[in-house]
Amino acid sequence: MSNHNELLASQRVLSMLESACESSERVLDDIPSVFVQINQHNQIIRANLAFCALVGLSMADAMHRDFTEAFTHENRELLLHHLQQVRAGTVPGAKASVQIEIQCADPSNASRQFFWRFARLEHPSQAEGSVVSIVGDDLSAMLQSELKLTSIFSSIPLGLMVVDHRGNIAEVLSAYCQVLLNHHALVGEALQPLLARGNPELQPQLDALFQRLHDSAGGPAAGFDGAGDSLGRLRIQREGSDERWLRPRFQPMTKNGTVDRYLVVLEDITASCLAERQIEKADLLGKQAQALYECAVRDPLSGLYTRLFMNDSVATLIASAKRGNFKELAIVMLDIDNFKAVNDTHGHDGGDRVIEAIGRVIRASIRDTDIAVRFGGEEFMLVLPCNDTREQGGSIVAERIRARLSASPVQVGRGTSLSVTASFGVAYFRKDDTLATLTQRADDQLYHAKRSGKNKVCAEAHEGA
Repeated sequence: MSNHNELLASQRVLSMLESACESSERVLDDIPSVFVQINQHNQIIRANLAFCALVGLSMADAMHRDFTEAFTHENRELLLHHLQQVRAGTVPGAKASVQIEIQCADPSNASRQFFWRFARLEHPSQAEGSVVSIVGDDLSAMLQSELKLTSIFSSIPLGLMVVDHRGNIAEVLSAYCQVLLNHHALVGEALQPLLARGNPELQPQLDALFQRLHDSAGGPAAGFDGAGDSLGRLRIQREGSDERWLRPRFQPMTKNGTVDRYLVVLEDITASCLAERQIEKADLLGKQAQALYECAVRDPLSGLYTRLFMNDSVATLIASAKRGNFKELAIVMLDIDNFKAVNDTHGHDGGDRVIEAIGRVIRASIRDTDIAVRFGGEEFMLVLPCNDTREQGGSIVAERIRARLSASPVQVGRGTSLSVTASFGVAYFRKDDTLATLTQRADDQLYHAKRSGKNKVCAEAHEGA
């Protein structure tokens, strides 16, 4: 950009983007879930503060450590098995994600139970290989609560009572029935209304069940076992927010070979129901964490990466290029021609549609191993590592995008289409390059393209050509 005011505006936009990225990082750190990303060697490349607290390391010390070291030895093989499944795409159901519950060893050597979700990123880069995103929720407190509830439950009998053929409670064999049904003085009460409270949707099934009790009285007991299974779980209304769930079962009691009354067994399943809710909540938190990460590294308009993702990934590519792993590493800077006029004429909605269209063209023109970044408001950067310069060389890809863009009018609203062009600058990696020097030379070539007529590709000479 040649104009001083445009440079200042671009710097302000970049500053706002960097501030937004820092804000997204803070949001991730505020999430109680553990959040980690690992590369194909299981080395940690991103983590939040919750993970650092779990393993007792600073953020700097946690980076590039082997993620599997955070787990107990007996769980490591299970963890590696699931990671291999996720990376290979062989997870049952053809999904690149898996959920498991395994222990993590904390610095005090106490074992903590976590619910982990592993998901392979949809668009891996050559810089980081097969990146896996991991979210973990500590279920230790919940499991301890479950153990306490189980201990209490095991120390007292089940809810047991006897009802007659009319469904009235004839005997209460366990005081726990009063707790489960939240009702005192049960003898003589009709059981059906007590079960129906809080379960209006099950009224037809309850009607059918108690009609069966009535009709089966005086007949043989054969074929009656397990009555009540069709009800599933019943919610018992209680004061305040406290809730209980139970599962009733009815067994016939015979007299002189025929059904006389029925034994009712009330099983308290509150703990398992609460555990299901906690797991659903943990899953929701994991999805929210993943969505926040996507917001941090994906530009919502263009669908390209943000500068937050670019910094680490491009630095890794440059390090790989210095080791001679690529025949060519090119950086392409492109800038939409006359974008201010688009906003002035067609409004910001029209400008947004232009950004969206350019994002689509770029994504359709590059490979999964390439990195495409929305660098600024109307400026984009491509990082293109390749070993086939005849098909994927920097200038070739830049010209491909330029041609497709200029040949594809953009609908900017109200039936109006607009021909949009862009100027391109291409620089090639040299052995002493840094990201800053390589970007600066690409920006210089972009400047020449703008000054010499726009809608063109200007590239520096390639040392390997």
